[in-house]
Amino acid sequence: MEMIPDSVWKEIKTIIPMKKSLVGRPECDARLALNGIFFVLRSGVQWRNLPDLYGPPSTIHGKFRRWVKAGVFDEIMKIATQAYKRNALHDDHWLAVDTSHSKAPFADWSGNNPTDRCKRGVKKIVVTNRYGAPLAVCAGASNIHDSRLLKPAIDALGSNKEQHLRVLAADSAFDAKALRRYCKRKRLLLVASTNVRRRKNVQKFYVKGRWVIERTFGWLAWYRGLKICWSKMLESFVAFLQLAASLQLFRMA
Repeated sequence: MEMIPDSVWKEIKTIIPMKKSLVGRPECDARLALNGIFFVLRSGVQWRNLPDLYGPPSTIHGKFRRWVKAGVFDEIMKIATQAYKRNALHDDHWLAVDTSHSKAPFADWSGNNPTDRCKRGVKKIVVTNRYGAPLAVCAGASNIHDSRLLKPAIDALGSNKEQHLRVLAADSAFDAKALRRYCKRKRLLLVASTNVRRRKNVQKFYVKGRWVIERTFGWLAWYRGLKICWSKMLESFVAFLQLAASLQLFRMA
């Protein structure tokens, strides 16, 4: 039985919405429902194939959709980030950003992947620190350029309360003046590899150390619910992505 660890449940149980009225059917156990959602994320099974021990699949899926609309997984991500930042090894002076593709046969919001024979797919963007901790996640269609996903990812990263300048390492897809100006307003120094298609007469520059984010994508790939996107709606896939990133942050805290 796939289960959310006790230590994680103690941190997040206060933000899980509970039924206040006694009218109607008794509400199913919130932790059992979250374990069922985690099982779908971990195994990648369809909701209708959810084992009976978690309860009726329609009930668990309905609770998942209500929690998505209520922003529960956004709050879980914030709590996990705060728990990680209490760790003495936390360091966000140097960050890295990159994207990764997932196939999406039925997602209405997906797009034709230009790197995979135009098959329908989605794109995940993750911001990590030097230890690979996923501090911010976002998603979009595969046919959206990486540069267009950077702003929402930075917004998901949150404000820089300490106001110190942070370095954001990126590949050549993010080599754009507009993105550098936007990052500057967010107290971020965007250091991107040279895009030779945009600047042909400039000496090539490659950012070192970005490999740590590939390890993070490897961690996320263990969740089969992310490896192939079966979610028909963007917010559902982002919620799964946030839950996976949150569990990794709790694990590293």
